[in-house]
Amino acid sequence: MISDELLERLRYKGEGADLDFKQAQYRFIGANDHEKSELLKDILAIANAYRDGPGYILIGFKDQAPHPAEVVGILPSDHIDDAALQQFVNSKVQPKLEFRYEERLFDGKTVAVIAIPKQQRPFYLNKKFGKLKESAVYVRRGSSTDEASPVEVARMGRDDTEKGDPRIELSVQNERNRPLPNNFDLSFYRFDFDKLPDYESRIKVRISEGITTSMPSIGLVNRNYWRDAAKYCLYQHRLIQVRLSLVNRSDFPLSDAKLEVTCTKPEGKRVVMMPAANLPQEPDSSASALIQGASTMIDRLKEQIMVDDRGSVPVCHIRLGTLLPGEEGRVRDDLAILASGPGTYKLRVRILAGEINPPIEEEHMMTLSGQECEMDLEGLKKLMFSE
Repeated sequence: MISDELLERLRYKGEGADLDFKQAQYRFIGANDHEKSELLKDILAIANAYRDGPGYILIGFKDQAPHPAEVVGILPSDHIDDAALQQFVNSKVQPKLEFRYEERLFDGKTVAVIAIPKQQRPFYLNKKFGKLKESAVYVRRGSSTDEASPVEVARMGRDDTEKGDPRIELSVQNERNRPLPNNFDLSFYRFDFDKLPDYESRIKVRISEGITTSMPSIGLVNRNYWRDAAKYCLYQHRLIQVRLSLVNRSDFPLSDAKLEVTCTKPEGKRVVMMPAANLPQEPDSSASALIQGASTMIDRLKEQIMVDDRGSVPVCHIRLGTLLPGEEGRVRDDLAILASGPGTYKLRVRILAGEINPPIEEEHMMTLSGQECEMDLEGLKKLMFSE
């Protein structure tokens, strides 16, 4: 989301090749082709403009040069859905155009912003639409929009093609924001879940002077507590937590940036990957534990990390979106890696983007040591009580 500070700076900047103020919202819902082509033309013009950074169309702002633009706002009925606008623009334009539309409050009024990152040009219509010509390249020069000449079109492609190789910086850290170690000392416990009993809470009852006995509590309890505790211990003691981020050091944006993470394993071993937010939480013996699952399911709907475990080696897909020059894309959740036993594992990260061809690969070797042992209920109790 664009910040208040950036909007305030843009108000004072004045219109130019990378900035256009619109007092009124564009006609979109229920509009005819001629009216929609006005919006399309302005987006194309900013996208094709000669500029060093992102371009913006600010809607609900009245240009008052040389004074800062006045915030006049738009009406709630002027709402445009970002998904509908994305589909409309990219059904008319070649190649695919990266941009973002958002509506928000600023200075107490609703305004709209179209943000267009710098990307490889030129962009043009795949066929005639409204008042716009087929294959024409529209470009913003200063505060006006014109049709680019063939020489300008050729220069756009040449300038953007000669932008050099992408430069990226991948950070692989642990949950303490330190470089991920190469050696781990873990404990690989195993439990026979079928042999773990239901949990039963007992209370002491005084029968007579000096004589007490125990009986089951009448309160509700989590009967799966011991099995939940075993799963919690099994995960926590073999857990490797990985924190990933990617910085774009290039002079141009990286579109559709994505990380693909795999972990190769020794013969006969298994490895599981998942978002750290999906790890089992420390269990509660009370009935309140039954409510914990609801928030976990809601959190999973917001996952940025998707793991495909249908193959012999799970593949983790992490989407970062468009990264502007100098921007850092941080993965919102840590990646949890759970190995079944000691050995040498290789963490491989493939970095993909529209401007990276072929993908860049980085590897991190991990040597896991530790005992593999069977645990019963008494051993589980010692683990839980010691923690």
